[in-house]
Amino acid sequence: MKILFISISWPAPGVRNLYTDLMDEFRARGEEVFVLATGQGGSPPSIPEGGFSPGNEQRESSATRRDHFIRNHGKGGIHDRVDGITGNQKREWLIGRRKKFETALENGIRVLRVYAGPIRKVSPVRKGFSLLGLGARMAAALRCAWPREAFDLVIAPTPPVTLSGLFRKVKRRYGAPFYLLLKDVWPQGSVDLGVLHRYGLPWCWLRFHELRTYRVADYVGCMSPRGVAYFRAANPGFPSSRVEECPNSIRPSRVEVNDQPLLVTTAGGTDTIRRRYAIPEEACLFVFSGNLGIGHGLSFLTEVIKQLAEYREAFFLVGGSGTCLARIRDDLNGSQGRNALVYSWLPEADFHQLMETSDVRLILLHRYTVPQFPSRLLTYFDHSKAVLCAVNKHTDIGEIVERHGCGLSVPHGDVARFTQAVRYLATHREARREMGQNGHRLLLGKYTVAGSYDIIMSHFRN
Repeated sequence: MKILFISISWPAPGVRNLYTDLMDEFRARGEEVFVLATGQGGSPPSIPEGGFSPGNEQRESSATRRDHFIRNHGKGGIHDRVDGITGNQKREWLIGRRKKFETALENGIRVLRVYAGPIRKVSPVRKGFSLLGLGARMAAALRCAWPREAFDLVIAPTPPVTLSGLFRKVKRRYGAPFYLLLKDVWPQGSVDLGVLHRYGLPWCWLRFHELRTYRVADYVGCMSPRGVAYFRAANPGFPSSRVEECPNSIRPSRVEVNDQPLLVTTAGGTDTIRRRYAIPEEACLFVFSGNLGIGHGLSFLTEVIKQLAEYREAFFLVGGSGTCLARIRDDLNGSQGRNALVYSWLPEADFHQLMETSDVRLILLHRYTVPQFPSRLLTYFDHSKAVLCAVNKHTDIGEIVERHGCGLSVPHGDVARFTQAVRYLATHREARREMGQNGHRLLLGKYTVAGSYDIIMSHFRN
């Protein structure tokens, strides 16, 4: 089958995330995969060098995914050789030296990147303006770049929901079924974060696109059982038989479970990296790394860290990027160096070594009323790390972690219980080891891309 995957989160060549892993699985199983994605700034994406700032949930690959970018430089401007594009069509898409789209072959997958305005790590207003016409630009680029292709199946994740018009056009043009991977629910997510007001004009616009996306979808895959229940309750008109659990998934780094977590060999060892950042050698290292946004309720974590300032068995590493970074630094000003380290950027090698030497990874979910299932959990399972969750009643991620013995979960905001859990994990090394092993078993049993492929293709094999 010819698969068209549409996403604004397809990473730069050489970088892995959930979607590259999933499409690699489709290709490995014999499907022909095409990706319609976005680039930013009017120039080809590049592989970051020299440092690492988590928050985009992308994972480094051992070998570059880019086979080639087809690029020819001609007199008077840049000219790309793109399949099926005539000279006149090229001129329509090239304004001066600013490129509108580019094709590439990446790990056997044909990728079409449409260059848009900034949509990541920018204000909601700038992101909204960039998304306004993105669907139309992507549809036009698709017609231009691959005019003779016919697709048998369309797959796309949300967010954003603002591509509903594109989904409808693609489905009508190719007569192909559409499988929606529901990764987040908007505009409700923005309402939960206080960015939008219910029934305001932006909310109505996003809600229109959300409902149209659901009308176009033939099947909806939700991240967890509670996500399925939420969708069915919020959308009673959608056939319940077409809603199912299709969880986040990755390609595991290893396929066996043993006593040791996955380690990448690095010069100097983990003891050296702890000394370099003044982290006590014998302390249990708790890590929260990634997006430091308001949805996590990070003031709760800083309160716990301050209460444990004199407790030498635990040390906290908090870092990444987001709106709450400066506030966290201010809150922990007195704890920096005693039992916590806050960072916004680390050299890439140092970051990976610190993740290797960590003992417990943290999941924090506070303000969302929509069930959340952060993909970072799968990375924790892949590295056989114990997990400590502080989550609200709307998500089932904490229940899943405790049910399978992968870690502990407490209600978000309960400082006493969270502190108690920290003390338990800090002093029970064997329990942490068993939790890490159980997490890796759960990953292999339920959260691999092979399983996601089977779930999706079970509807279309005939």
